[in-house]
Amino acid sequence: MMAATVLFVCTGNICRSAFAEAAARSLFPESGLRFTSAGTHAIDGDRASDHMQTVAAEYDLNLSDHRATLLDTVPRPDYVFGMEHHHLVVARDRFPNVPASHIHLLDHPVAISDPYGKDLASYRRTADQILQALSTIDPTDLR
Repeated sequence: MMAATVLFVCTGNICRSAFAEAAARSLFPESGLRFTSAGTHAIDGDRASDHMQTVAAEYDLNLSDHRATLLDTVPRPDYVFGMEHHHLVVARDRFPNVPASHIHLLDHPVAISDPYGKDLASYRRTADQILQALSTIDPTDLR
């Protein structure tokens, strides 16, 4: 049986979804799940933002190898976690065969605000919110 794929979606795939992907890999290493991320308006190949790389390092996560991926180029996942409502709308359009019950806000019902272009403290708040949301996920529910 192939591992289920969990896709995190944000806008540029250089802050929120990149961090969520790295954090999920760290939090659930033995889950048998495959974690990936993409952006609704990503520029393929962009690196994670400097501030998000800094914050990730504070949590012993490494985003130096991360490269942004446009959502339109991603294969069908089994589960999608979006950062904001509009990410869910785009994901539902892109993946009509993924059950609606498998597409959620990561921190339902709250959107995870975009720290892009803001100060380091904003990135830390976003990272904390993502980690809190991930802590509520039971990976055995995603198989």
